[in-house]
Amino acid sequence: MDTLALRALDSRLWPAAVVVAKLGSLCLRFRHPDPRPLILRPGGMGDLIVLCIAVEQLGYDPKEFFWVIERRSIIWARHLGLEYACYDDGLLRQHWKLAGRFTAVINSEQFFGLSQATALLAAAGGARLTCFQTNRAAGWADRRVPYDPDRMHEAMEFQRLLVAALGVAHNIPDEPERPRLSAATEKPIVGLGGLQSESRAFSEDEWTEFIRSWIGTAPFRIASSETDRPLARRLLARFPGQADLFEGNFSALCDVIRRSKEVFTVDGGFLHIASYYGVPVTGVFTSGRESKWAALAPGSRMVRRADLECQPCTWFGQVAPCVHDYACKELDFEKHIRAARPERRSAPHTGLLPVVRSGPSADAVPVGAPVHADRALRVLPDDVSEPASR
Repeated sequence: MDTLALRALDSRLWPAAVVVAKLGSLCLRFRHPDPRPLILRPGGMGDLIVLCIAVEQLGYDPKEFFWVIERRSIIWARHLGLEYACYDDGLLRQHWKLAGRFTAVINSEQFFGLSQATALLAAAGGARLTCFQTNRAAGWADRRVPYDPDRMHEAMEFQRLLVAALGVAHNIPDEPERPRLSAATEKPIVGLGGLQSESRAFSEDEWTEFIRSWIGTAPFRIASSETDRPLARRLLARFPGQADLFEGNFSALCDVIRRSKEVFTVDGGFLHIASYYGVPVTGVFTSGRESKWAALAPGSRMVRRADLECQPCTWFGQVAPCVHDYACKELDFEKHIRAARPERRSAPHTGLLPVVRSGPSADAVPVGAPVHADRALRVLPDDVSEPASR
């Protein structure tokens, strides 16, 4: 199933889908309920990792829940030993398995309303459904939790959702922090990523420059997905005698990250794996909202421009078409590195873009300018170009 196509059709499909799902759950209330809470987490692996962090920060084990995820997140669910179903792995078959089975349903999808249809269908008789207020179909939930799409870190937002859903008392800190889970016994590691997303894809020369500024002459390791392995090998050749290449499976990679001194990567899955294990990250941020996705380990840093009015432009995990030729990717490591605890913005950035190669027409409205929680919810543009592949 093409989940991107479903997102594009979400605004048209969700009103009918939630009605059908509600009727379906009413017809299936004879099914034996599952006592575990169900957590619905569409999206990439990074979303799932951060949600698992939030679960653990509240003192729960992620294995205490049943998870509904996307197929692209399977590798993390298997790594933690979660019991899960992939809603996009045979739509009708999976929804039949879920229908009418759960007395507590937590929909962690922040925007798209079709997720609420799955949540409603899974609800057993007398079930309590909790979701974020910003979900298009939030009106069908029993409990709705405020969500800040701009400033609050996602780990804290997920904690607030879980506290409301589970009815527990818990003091959520002002700033999230993940302590290190294992001693640092491995050399630093470069995690290649973002190559399939135009807003985060850097060239071989750019990666080389970043790595040299980050590590100097110290030894380090390079790791990547199989898809990105050709670039990893070319980078290895640029650091003879200094770097080695990791080519093990995912669980072995997680073990190496867990014991690494530090990770260098872009905003994405590698960063969140390191955050899960409390490993410091030097992360490159471009279009993404650093306030929501900054690394959680003490000692983490970020490389990011701070002089662009349009940055960040990612909105509810989607990147709008860029009219500035991705000026946010024009980074100088030494100039743009800073602590990973970004100041929360109380107003949009001011000032003009220093680099504008092309621009919208005179009557166009800029897409992706920072919008805050106290403003009206913006509707996503129909021509969203890429998902945030976390």
